[in-house]
Amino acid sequence: MNFRFSVPSTVLFGSGVSQTVGEEAKKLGMKKALVVIDPGLKAAGIADKIESALSRESVAYVVFDRVEPNPSDSIVEQGAILARKEKVDGVIGVGGGSAMDVGKAINVLLTNPSPINQYDGLGLLQNPPGPMIAIPTTAGTGSEVTEFCVITDTKRIKKMVIGPNTGATLALVDPDLTVGLPPAVTAATGLDALTHAIEAYVSVAASIPSDILALEAVRIISRNIKEATNNGVNLEAREAMILGSMIAGYAFNNAVLGLAHSMAHPLSAHCGIPHGVANAICLPYVLEYNIPAATKKIADIALAMGAAPGGTDEEVAQRGVRIVRDMCAELKIPRLSECGVSEELFQRLSEDALNEVSTLFNPRKPTLAEILELYKKAY
Repeated sequence: MNFRFSVPSTVLFGSGVSQTVGEEAKKLGMKKALVVIDPGLKAAGIADKIESALSRESVAYVVFDRVEPNPSDSIVEQGAILARKEKVDGVIGVGGGSAMDVGKAINVLLTNPSPINQYDGLGLLQNPPGPMIAIPTTAGTGSEVTEFCVITDTKRIKKMVIGPNTGATLALVDPDLTVGLPPAVTAATGLDALTHAIEAYVSVAASIPSDILALEAVRIISRNIKEATNNGVNLEAREAMILGSMIAGYAFNNAVLGLAHSMAHPLSAHCGIPHGVANAICLPYVLEYNIPAATKKIADIALAMGAAPGGTDEEVAQRGVRIVRDMCAELKIPRLSECGVSEELFQRLSEDALNEVSTLFNPRKPTLAEILELYKKAY
């Protein structure tokens, strides 16, 4: 038995821990921090809370609030220019996966030269990044505890994953920050986390520790996502979802992902579909496609989601597919046709998906024609 397992970020988890950001920034040696946040969260007052906590500990800061969905390399470079000009010595990423990814990428460029897209690969950083604190405000990406950093390369019009060694130094995981998120955001980010857990569990790079974490994440997320979506002020459900998302992050940081992510990334890059929605659209079809190559593991997933036991592993696995399909329908996940995706793009999307790194870790090796067919089923 051989495996690699790493946990890149120290975690402080619990209600209100985001308010310790000033203390923790000081412990990490930050004298002036770049706070990376999206405009919506800044308008909602989340930035004010973080700024106040920093000011209480006399940690200076400057705010970069130009984060966009599916963030581009050009946004990262803008943030890096600001960070260098202001001579910051640490980064605090606040928000969903986009804000944390932009924060990670800017942090890379504080100790390494631009452009960011030259670090698309393994072991390409010349110097390790400095201290970074990640504060998630959604229960979905798990970015606060992973070494991955997903940025759109606008020259090649594709997604790139930068890593390893890009993870946050510290994650402040505060379920209070997710209370009251809109239902559509809760559903999409929650299904993103579920996809992380499922794909990590069936990955060809899975190991005993990643399996334990992935299956527990499946159990937690599947049993709480509907309540969190329908009753956004239920702190118990919110806490469970952000815990499940974090645990799934630990799992896929080590086991990597699979074909659903490979298909989702081009949908975000070319069609602007939010990452969580794109994953949710693809997940049921990829899960069913993978049954011949991972029957027992998909049966395990089905049972973790509450499927009735009994029958063959394949029958149980098919029940799991139905649970995921029903969940996506109940949570109002659209079809590709409802997202304005043109069928004329399917060939390009399929080619990109086939060449994604995550495809290498899928338990069943797809052909171009098979990926094309999966897009058609999701249409």
